[in-house]
Amino acid sequence: MTNSEAVLRRRDARVHPPEREDPEARYTAPGAGADVEWVPVAELDLSHSPRSAGESGEHIRVLAESQADLPPIIVQRGTNRVVDGVHRVRAARLRGEPAVRARWFDGDDASAFVLAVRLNVRHGLPLSLADRKAAGTRILCEQEDWSNRAIASAVGLSPKTIAALREALGRPGGRARIGRDGRVRPVSTAAGRERAKEMLLREPASSLRAVSAVAGVSTGTVRDVRDQLARESRAVIPAQRRVAPAPGAEPPRERSAPSAQAAPPGHGSPPGHHAPPGHHAPPGQQGGLDRSTALLRSLRTDPSLRFNQSGRLLLSILAVAAIDPQAQDGLVLDLPDHCLDFVAELAQASVQAWQGLAVRVSQRRSAPPARKQPTVNRKP
Repeated sequence: MTNSEAVLRRRDARVHPPEREDPEARYTAPGAGADVEWVPVAELDLSHSPRSAGESGEHIRVLAESQADLPPIIVQRGTNRVVDGVHRVRAARLRGEPAVRARWFDGDDASAFVLAVRLNVRHGLPLSLADRKAAGTRILCEQEDWSNRAIASAVGLSPKTIAALREALGRPGGRARIGRDGRVRPVSTAAGRERAKEMLLREPASSLRAVSAVAGVSTGTVRDVRDQLARESRAVIPAQRRVAPAPGAEPPRERSAPSAQAAPPGHGSPPGHHAPPGHHAPPGQQGGLDRSTALLRSLRTDPSLRFNQSGRLLLSILAVAAIDPQAQDGLVLDLPDHCLDFVAELAQASVQAWQGLAVRVSQRRSAPPARKQPTVNRKP
């Protein structure tokens, strides 16, 4: 086993613990009779039944008249509270039996109630709908961090009914809930999806299981996030793909735009700078800034740029170049007097460099250059 596999297994064991043992198995399994003991009927507490209407007299008489041995009851250790089997205890009293067979339950009152509901839902005289809803309401108050499906499985109701009871009680619970399998899952996957997205953008070669373990979401959610990123990278938004032609470059053939007048020197634009086609507002207008921000945001979400060194360098340069007018004013005002000439000369050089880049990009768009052949180092 490699180190990465060992780390992944330890991470899976922490985020996804093993499934819990079925709480009913030790009391309902055929071979679970080794811990059965005889308990005197007079020492049992019958006052904690999940049945609001009490026991059924007819069902007690049927059990008392039966010649078969009654199954063991479940008794909470320390309190002698009957968790399951009140009808059988009543039938034993009717028979005149001094003791009944019982299995001990080790747990608190809340866990004892859940087990009582589980067992009464699945065998014997079923609980009524009102009793099951009352049990679901009590479990919601005592086990608020349980999921709707976990509570529904315990009381024999649908998850939608439990969700309605939770809303009526005003107990939304925390950000995570415990499911039927004992695993803790977030109520909303929005935060987990965002973590998965950030990790996929930062480490696109990561496996689904690794991202799932770190983000705390399922592998299916990670796969959906990855597919969404792939769809975004293939999407072409015309309004964001249009780029103004550089001075001296031929405009695209699919559209025609009115020619823009060059701003004279000293009026907010450096010499040689031309406004974009159709742009009649001043250079500092908010409309042009919003368009530049939208274009930069679109490029930042493009995996073909984020996932290689050259693309990341270009994005960082574009982010620095996209300075809003307020930031420009602050930089100019804070600039020392002895640096004015140098900064102006460097800014003018940057304008010329960006114009040259715009021309080359326009040429590449009309006629892509041939790919460079890889060089092969030959031994002498």
